Amino acid sequence: MSTLQELWFGNVNPNEDKAITNEEQRLVELMTIHQEKLLSTLSNDDLDSFKKFIECSDEYSMLIEAHAFEIGFKLSVKFFEEI
Repeated sequence: MSTLQELWFGNVNPNEDKAITNEEQRLVELMTIHQEKLLSTLSNDDLDSFKKFIECSDEYSMLIEAHAFEIGFKLSVKFFEEI
């Protein structure tokens, strides 16, 4: 199969090959520390709101990543059209 076909059938995941940088690792660790602190100190109502915020934030991040992939893919097609 061609790479395009592999991508279509879900056999290629462009994010799999991405290495996590030290800066990204540091941010993930900080996020974890702050999230654990909030989870241990919030009241039940506030905890529910915080969990919903996290879910919305995660969904938003996925949408942004998908959009960035689409923009990059379209740009690469334009480059190949010029060749």
